[in-house]
Amino acid sequence: MRERLTLAFVGLALVIVVVAGLVRAMTLGDIVHASETEDLQQQAVMVGRVVDGLEQSGRPVDADALAGLVAPHVRLEVERAGEPALLLDGPDYVEGEADVRASSTVDGTTVTLVQDATVADDVMARARGPLLALMIGLVVLAGVIGFALASALSRPFRDLAESAAALGRGRFDIEPPRSRIPEVVSISESLRASSQRLQKSLRRDRDFFHHASHVLRTPLTGMRLELEELTLRPDLDDDVRRTTSRCLSDVERLDCTIAELLEFARGRALVEGAEVSLLALGSQIARRWRGVLPESREVKAFIDSGPDVLLTPGPVEQLLDSVLRDVTEASNGPVVLRFAGKDEHVKVTVRSGSTGRFTPGPGPVALATAPTVPAVRANADAARTITEVLGGRYTGDATVDQLEILLPRR
Repeated sequence: MRERLTLAFVGLALVIVVVAGLVRAMTLGDIVHASETEDLQQQAVMVGRVVDGLEQSGRPVDADALAGLVAPHVRLEVERAGEPALLLDGPDYVEGEADVRASSTVDGTTVTLVQDATVADDVMARARGPLLALMIGLVVLAGVIGFALASALSRPFRDLAESAAALGRGRFDIEPPRSRIPEVVSISESLRASSQRLQKSLRRDRDFFHHASHVLRTPLTGMRLELEELTLRPDLDDDVRRTTSRCLSDVERLDCTIAELLEFARGRALVEGAEVSLLALGSQIARRWRGVLPESREVKAFIDSGPDVLLTPGPVEQLLDSVLRDVTEASNGPVVLRFAGKDEHVKVTVRSGSTGRFTPGPGPVALATAPTVPAVRANADAARTITEVLGGRYTGDATVDQLEILLPRR
């Protein structure tokens, strides 16, 4: 977006500068012609006064007397009453149709100066150079200013794209950019609303699973026990016993169906199509922390099992960000993250301590580092809340040696 905005600014400036340059170039000839005409007019007045002075002093008015007043590219014509016209050409004068003419009459003497077109052409050529340089400079300046403005205008939209991508991965702790641009404000509000709806949807799903399991399975369990007890009665008629056995089979089949439906609901992806492997997720988390934190502490990530297990990355990223902040702020030893993928859940173990001891796992996937700062726990509640929303279990403490997080694969 920034590149396109910059090109738009440069294109607009180029159009304006070219149009202005063309208008200036078209008027430049008239300006040069008027300037040269005025200059010749002043020269004609001066020559007329010289001729008048020669006449008053009784000296001859001829080519020798006026040769020093004729420029190389100028023709001089002097017309006096009762005297033949005097015509004197400069050494470089070439007659043409576009010559510049100026006349002046002083005490009955008419002086005409004719300047050939090459002089005006040279003046225009010299004037075009600065004009072209000015146009190029304006385009370059427009490019610099356009790049700066494009960067400022596109930055909120880039942040919005990052927030939308995070929401698409299942993160609901997004922070859209603050801006006064109405479109950015509108999109930011929509992203916040979507994030809140996603979090509420997770809570509703978790409550539904617990409620459905309790409301449906508890009566079925009681019914099955009653039917089993009924089938054990010795005085039960054979037809009733067979009917009771069929009902017991139906109850067991219904119980299995409910279990399958609940398992299917739990196994649905939080964001369809956003799943990544556990190996890729561990690498991404470690790589992000490696790029952000200095090298004063080690942070290592290992995949103990299930590297190909797929899960939605956003909630896990958000949870581990909160956990790792508290871990790195609360202790000064190395930090080890261990991921274990199972069929139904993912286990994440975080170890930290001041002893600097840790047990290597089967093949590190990435390395990162974290700083040593005073212990605080500003993010512990957020981590526990996220774990509960996801239907997982959070045990241990980020400020001690180890904590364990158990999350459903969803």
